[in-house]
Amino acid sequence: MHPKKTIIFDFDGTLVDIEPVFLKIFNTLAPEFGYASIPSDAIPQLKKLHLRTLIWKFLGFRVFLLPKILRRGREEYHRLIPEVELFPGIQELLSTLRAQGISIGILSSSRKDTIIALLEKFHLSMDFVYQCDLFNKAKVLNTLLNEKSLIPQETLYVGDEVRDVEACHKVGLDVLAVTWGLNSKEALQKTGAQTIDRPGELLAKLSLIKEETHS
Repeated sequence: MHPKKTIIFDFDGTLVDIEPVFLKIFNTLAPEFGYASIPSDAIPQLKKLHLRTLIWKFLGFRVFLLPKILRRGREEYHRLIPEVELFPGIQELLSTLRAQGISIGILSSSRKDTIIALLEKFHLSMDFVYQCDLFNKAKVLNTLLNEKSLIPQETLYVGDEVRDVEACHKVGLDVLAVTWGLNSKEALQKTGAQTIDRPGELLAKLSLIKEETHS
């Protein structure tokens, strides 16, 4: 792996702990759209599923309602910003990356205004914030790389879902998958992705890359 000058982060499930809020929103909207709610004890099994499978499991033929559900869900997410928290160690991780001269940014399927509001809440600064749809992350990744004149070999994506890994594979971008987010370690490793269990492990990986390059 080539030394990295830029790290692109997913947001929900990677930097911020969205799981409690996601469950609350999903179950709040269940009566409105006529799908089954998620019991909290089902979460470990659901973490093993690809997002497409999860959507079909709960929506079935109602999948045509997905755009409306997403719009309502994003509205609720913005309303619940006060309930969202950073994962432990993320603030220190980002500060260390900045101190090392690494450019950091976000590519997420959440609304850009929600991301910016949360960054302000946690007093975090990013070099860029890009928004994508649920299933066009690869396309927007390509746009981001071109607009920011980023060299793929010098860029790393860090995400928490199988679809993050798939998008990076499509554009030839190195990816690290965090195991504290929406997909399980088992599901992520099945994609062939390298995984990390704690934020500090990202710094260790980057240091190891530098050592290997200079040896």
